[in-house]
Amino acid sequence: MLSLILQRIFAAVLMGLMMLSPAMASDLMYGTLQFRATIGSMPSSAAYLSITNHGAMADRLLAAESSLSRKTELHTMEITNGVMKMRQIDGGIAIPAGKTIQLAPGGFHVMLIGLKAPLNADERYQVTFVFEKAGKVKLTGLAKRPADLKMPSSHSSDTHSPDAHSMNMPKSN
Repeated sequence: MLSLILQRIFAAVLMGLMMLSPAMASDLMYGTLQFRATIGSMPSSAAYLSITNHGAMADRLLAAESSLSRKTELHTMEITNGVMKMRQIDGGIAIPAGKTIQLAPGGFHVMLIGLKAPLNADERYQVTFVFEKAGKVKLTGLAKRPADLKMPSSHSSDTHSPDAHSMNMPKSN
């Protein structure tokens, strides 16, 4: 009898704790993770995906981690007058409740800087995403040739600070 009462109390406490949790990993849904395959000895690449927050509370993508490169950073970029302006994002990327953010070419993305080896098309690679509330989530995706990347047409918009670095980049197909 005492055992049954303790089981019920434990179950009630567990349910209460689950309801108090501000955001659970299951609140976030991930689109297909894709990597930009490299050609030759390209020193950097990028990873893309969409993240949808089905929860009632906002979350924030704080960082990305990978053993593929010397540095893994969250970046944003835009092309103005043929010049690409790219910068690391400070403070992460907000993922509002009920919204989807896109990490895609031309906007937010994961930058893999100082690749340790080429990213070959049609091979699988991993990145760990670090969220403020959902914690660490390891995802696996396929490297694709730039022309084969399937991305939504809408991109996240943001403002670029004057300290953004610029470099001339040829347009890729």
